[in-house]
Amino acid sequence: MLDKNLQRTTSPHIDPGYRFPKPTLFANVASPQRKKTYLLNWLAARPLWISRVDVRPPSKFLSPQMWRDFLNTISISTEQPSSTYSAASKSVVRDILGDDIVHLAQGLAGAPEAITWCGMEVQVASLSDPPLQFMRSLLWELYELNFRYELLALDRVLAAHLWTSDES
Repeated sequence: MLDKNLQRTTSPHIDPGYRFPKPTLFANVASPQRKKTYLLNWLAARPLWISRVDVRPPSKFLSPQMWRDFLNTISISTEQPSSTYSAASKSVVRDILGDDIVHLAQGLAGAPEAITWCGMEVQVASLSDPPLQFMRSLLWELYELNFRYELLALDRVLAAHLWTSDES
């Protein structure tokens, strides 16, 4: 017999969300235009988001669907949001990431002609079919960031006594 007593379960010590987008979100994009938008939005938000996760991590992180919503561009409109599930989800994403990051990630609007990534100059026009070395490097970084920050979160829970309030 299955024990369905809710008192035996506890809330997780580690947020199950992702601190950074899953690399597969970029690798599995079917539309070239959408891939370009995802890449531009991530590259625009990346420096500020990494510093925020380092200095003041949010209490909740994004699910893969929430990252997809963000990478697909969340409107910066000040109009009253609709009452749909999608609008509510995007509102949660905005709350977690912050307006400053959402404002940075507006797809092709105001995008430069070229970007520099790890010493490579990449033409924005080529991001719908990005250079292989650029994609390898970007995906590698995302896997590494996700691994490092998840390991750090696990360490803070499993060895909490070793973390002082000064280092948190």
